[in-house]
Amino acid sequence: MPIIALSGEQAAQQPEGAALAAAALRGGVWPPRPDDRVLALQEDGAWAWLAAWRKLEFDSEVFGMPLGQAELMHAEAWPEAGALAQGAELLGGLAAEAREAGLAGLSCRVGDDDFLAAQALEAAGGRLADVSVCWEMDLAALAAPPALPKGLTLRPWRESDREALLDMAAAAFCDRAAYADRFALDPRLNHGCPELYRRWMANSLAGEQADRVLVLINRAVAGFITLKRLGDDGAGWVALNAVAPEKRGQGLYNLLLAHGLAWLAQEGASVARVRTKASQRAVTRAWSRLGARPLAGDLTFHLWFNEV
Repeated sequence: MPIIALSGEQAAQQPEGAALAAAALRGGVWPPRPDDRVLALQEDGAWAWLAAWRKLEFDSEVFGMPLGQAELMHAEAWPEAGALAQGAELLGGLAAEAREAGLAGLSCRVGDDDFLAAQALEAAGGRLADVSVCWEMDLAALAAPPALPKGLTLRPWRESDREALLDMAAAAFCDRAAYADRFALDPRLNHGCPELYRRWMANSLAGEQADRVLVLINRAVAGFITLKRLGDDGAGWVALNAVAPEKRGQGLYNLLLAHGLAWLAQEGASVARVRTKASQRAVTRAWSRLGARPLAGDLTFHLWFNEV
């Protein structure tokens, strides 16, 4: 079957792309970004599969290799032989194009019920790197946060906290036993995991990726939570949240979460959301106890081009 290569700007002008986005049972992002590279697999005059990919400048800088990201969309819902073969063919074409453009590898995130895309990625040499779930909590009936135990202080971050916060983020989210982050688990990327989270935290402190950073103090920094104000849909986000290893198991995560959610509610958010690893049982228990519900899950695959 023919594979058509277009820029994102060109693809956005094709009615076949809009028709595929409207018909795709697993959804799709349309239109693509103007600078995206788009590959479409055509069947009987319609697009059966579409892949949009781009280079990730930030990730490439942090990890010291050219990395990209891809998004998939397809017409068929289930991994029957014909549809699976189509997806593997398209992804083979994507790998060839991205390799020729100089990329070392790319990531691709699909819904946790998108078995067709997941199996097509596996057929093309992709490796499962992450399983995450987005949780949402209604803030209308949020109870007042509990008082802090004696000896603990919770306050907005200060410049004097910076290095401790950067170090804690780098350690907490790259701890393979405790967090299972895809950047820590992939042996090609784990060297850059601490730097990635140091930059993420630095961007949060600068107000780029968080509107509020609360710090829990017990003589020294014992934990933190970073919060993003509501978007157009009225949702606020808990972005990064960690407790020092020696302070875990004392209920401090629940304490940080309760006060962070209260701040989001004060800022006008109607719901709060968090995206966390499916393996993070303590986090999901904490959100569940507060009445949160899982919205959707996703699977992230890594595709390395010298392995296919």
